[in-house]
Amino acid sequence: MTLPLKIVLGLLALLLVFIVVQYFRTQHYIAVGEKMAAEAAIRPFSQQPPPATLRILVIGDSTVVGTGAEDAAHSVAGYLGADYPNAEIVNLGVNGTRTHELIARFTAIQDQHFDLILIHTGGNDIVHFTPTDTLGTDLATVLDLATHISDKVVLLSCGDVGTGLLFPYGTRWIFTKRTKEVRSIFMKITAEKGVHYVDLFRAPADDPFAQDPDLYYGDDYFHPSGAGYRDWYDHVKKVLDELNFSEAA
Repeated sequence: MTLPLKIVLGLLALLLVFIVVQYFRTQHYIAVGEKMAAEAAIRPFSQQPPPATLRILVIGDSTVVGTGAEDAAHSVAGYLGADYPNAEIVNLGVNGTRTHELIARFTAIQDQHFDLILIHTGGNDIVHFTPTDTLGTDLATVLDLATHISDKVVLLSCGDVGTGLLFPYGTRWIFTKRTKEVRSIFMKITAEKGVHYVDLFRAPADDPFAQDPDLYYGDDYFHPSGAGYRDWYDHVKKVLDELNFSEAA
């Protein structure tokens, strides 16, 4: 066997080992995430104070459920409840939700009214590669249904999914690219529908999830931790303050 051939075979062997290690590493974090999701789904944050001065709907995917947080109170819905203790908070979060699944969920509550609707969606559309034209159509329908039952609708998507360490090395740029594509769609549709968009996408140097993933991500390195949700909520709160949203509203 010639030396160049030995080198090529050696490199191929190293590549194979790398792929196998990355595969099992990712499968491990997926299993961790599934366990976290099942635990969070038992008691997602909601509240019903007597009497409630506001009705708030929080609806969407696992980030509404609070998957990744140490406690439901440390989810975006939980932080919202702490800031608005006299508000009824209705939580319609379901793990794994994609945007098109929100259409049926909104259709079922068109006879209700909310003072505020906070929608979390997009993350699963990013990782499952929902076609962008389909996603835009689905989101437009969702926002039409949402604005029919509330005058204040806020859309919250995720930050740069590519910072998640769950994904194998060498593939994360793909999910950053997908995040940017979905972000562009969401910004365009929300502007058209008069819905307020919370932009969580930041350059790596300014993104706490990229700078300190151990703190801002949960144990699966995909969902936010309590600190991660706190970061998200701080951005949501800025939008609510701009809207002058308060319990006296």
